Amino acid sequence: MDDTSKQRRDEDVAEPAVLEDDAVDESPSDADERAAVEDGVSEASAEASIAALVEAEREREAEESAVEEAEDAVEREAPHDAPEAPEAVPAGEAHPDPAPEPEKAPAKAPAKAPAKAAAKSGSKPTASKPRTPKAPSRRLAVLGSPIGHSRSPQLHRAAYDALGLDWSYEAVDVTEDALPEFIANLGPEWRGLSLTMPLKKAVLPILTETDRIAEQTGGANTVLLDGEAVRGFNTDVAGIVRALQAAGLEQAHYVHILGGGATAASALVAAAELGADRVDAHVRDLERSAWIEPLANELGLRVRIRPFAQADRSLDVPDLVISTLPGGTTTEAVYTDSTRRRSVLFDVAYEPWPTPLARQWEAVGGRVVSGLAMLAHQALLQVRVFVSGDPLQPLEDEEAVLSAMLDAVGIDEQGSPLEH
Repeated sequence: MDDTSKQRRDEDVAEPAVLEDDAVDESPSDADERAAVEDGVSEASAEASIAALVEAEREREAEESAVEEAEDAVEREAPHDAPEAPEAVPAGEAHPDPAPEPEKAPAKAPAKAPAKAAAKSGSKPTASKPRTPKAPSRRLAVLGSPIGHSRSPQLHRAAYDALGLDWSYEAVDVTEDALPEFIANLGPEWRGLSLTMPLKKAVLPILTETDRIAEQTGGANTVLLDGEAVRGFNTDVAGIVRALQAAGLEQAHYVHILGGGATAASALVAAAELGADRVDAHVRDLERSAWIEPLANELGLRVRIRPFAQADRSLDVPDLVISTLPGGTTTEAVYTDSTRRRSVLFDVAYEPWPTPLARQWEAVGGRVVSGLAMLAHQALLQVRVFVSGDPLQPLEDEEAVLSAMLDAVGIDEQGSPLEH
């Protein structure tokens, strides 16, 4: 073998040359991975990243869908009113359950509403229940001087409680001179006033309008504050008639009236409504009672005006005696036992009770109707005025309202004191 052939044989069996940096052992899997690398990123790593992005997008879409559903539910169920203020916490005390600070939402999914946080946490949003609106609070009062004895606050408060009205009613001592300024300074929250002595006539110049009975009697016991209008009503007449009818007296042809004040005018009109054709008015001052005759003539009544001492000088027994005298007043009017047994006494006074006349009637077993009955029935009509503006418009469930009022002052439907 020549030298040239020997050299060729040695080159065929020699190992290829390897650079120093490439001199590493590779396993088959390493070789596969190296083969799958493109631009410095492995195929497996790329697939894992894509899968993670897809899953994140699905989670974001599911979260946004849940948020939208929660927001729709809140929008359907929650009342459209302002949110309630958080409960006040006394100064210096920590809130018992402090709310956690809201987490910062990702840039791609900003928080839209509180419902989103609820959806994110997995809890259902809580929608507040709609509240039944209450009637606006209104103010009312009974005015007079003196006024501390008045039972009107008890009657009216019982009525408004029965009606579910958040209205207040108080007693305020107001004199005739102070009445114009008092009414002028009332705010828009005031709805009306009840008036007792001596304000029934004094209020007339202040009124912008009056009902027929107030004009007829020359006195108003009820004032409705209706925007710019100051409207006057007389509910005393109907109060007398309704109280007597409830006590069983449907009509009276011959009536005695004791007293010559504003309530006596209401008694005269009430007598006419009960069917009277004759009235004897017994008064202290004949001159100051001259107004009685024109009113009686207008009502179609035959009237005689006499002093108290002549109250029972007639052989004719009246069907009804109406006393309009203040409570506790003694009078020269003296009625026989026979008259007291046969006549009904209606005494408009109720404090103190029984009055001197009421004691005389009760001593012989005569029928007596307390002034509380009139007060309750005329107050019921005042409530009608204050609620609807119309004394002829019955109240909702009026029978229950009247029952609550009578119970509040301790009398039954006939005007007799309740047994306790």
